Amino acid sequence: MQLRFARLSEHTTAPTRGSARAAGYNLYSAYDYTIPPMEKTVVKIDIQIALPAGCYGRVAPCSGLAAKHFIDVGAGVIDEDYRGNVGCCELG
Repeated sequence: MQLRFARLSEHTTAPTRGSARAAGYNLYSAYDYTIPPMEKTVVKIDIQIALPAGCYGRVAPCSGLAAKHFIDVGAGVIDEDYRGNVGCCELG
């Protein structure tokens, strides 16, 4: 499945797949953030996505991010009709 998306700023990095059979897409922060330990922040990705009818997007943590950098991602849902700036809740 090809992900349809639009860039919202010049800071946007296009979503990528880690391999041809990857379960999903990797998302990238559009900005630099400092997240203190035990705190959380919503990290803006600066993309809009268009999901296929009957589907939703799921933001899920990646084990490598937690293991290497002690950062976790709060799981989230992107509704089929959501067209705002995608953000991810990051936990420090």
